[in-house]
Amino acid sequence: MYICVCNAVTERQVRSCVDAGATSLDDLEFELGVASCCGSCAATAAEYLPGGRCSSVCHVQSVAVQSRGHELPDTVVSLADQGGQAANSFPIPVVAAA
Repeated sequence: MYICVCNAVTERQVRSCVDAGATSLDDLEFELGVASCCGSCAATAAEYLPGGRCSSVCHVQSVAVQSRGHELPDTVVSLADQGGQAANSFPIPVVAAA
């Protein structure tokens, strides 16, 4: 879907720009030319910015989850506390939408 008809900017381009770090309408205007002509796309483009209705960017934070009666060995806890990981694992971020 086209967000900005004047500059032929698509929804995919706007999402990509936001995923790359754009946080304001000025960023989108600088990178893509959104809202630089007639300005009628400004409100729609702003919905894709972080916190907007169409945003795919979520706030990410670490969350401690209590185990149900299962204690982890001290070595595992100390690895987690130090930010380390086992050789055969990879970090999985937990994302919560507000």
